[in-house]
Amino acid sequence: GEINAYTPNLSAAWMFQKAMSVKVGQKVDPKFVNRLLAVNFQQMDDMGGKTMTPFLQDVVRFDGLVGSLARSFKADPLFMPQIVAHVGLPRLIDWLGHLSMMGIYSALHATSPVVETLVENIESDPREKFRWRRRMEAWKFGSGSDYILDNIEN
Repeated sequence: GEINAYTPNLSAAWMFQKAMSVKVGQKVDPKFVNRLLAVNFQQMDDMGGKTMTPFLQDVVRFDGLVGSLARSFKADPLFMPQIVAHVGLPRLIDWLGHLSMMGIYSALHATSPVVETLVENIESDPREKFRWRRRMEAWKFGSGSDYILDNIEN
């Protein structure tokens, strides 16, 4: 588990693929995918570069994802039931679990500087230090916090 850690942002990203795919024989409004993309990209664009740039580089961040979804729901509330019907309730519930974990990983990543100091000063076992470093890396990458936002203008 520590070497190939769970990354909830990658698991959450699969929902985008599912939302934009159509099964053989499935009846879908021909404008469904275009509408989905238009609404979401407009909201991300309105939120600025700190949301759009990481997403375009395949880094899904909790703050950007939650913000763009909330804005998309507000911008086109009648489209949300169609999305749920398209992806299916079980898949949506599974995705909400990954989204929740992204939030938890984001919060845990914010504690990493303190945790790192504690581990370095208190933990004497090199194996345990290694495990803690891998956990902190999982929090960083699993929350999308590996993307540096410093040079991006909004």
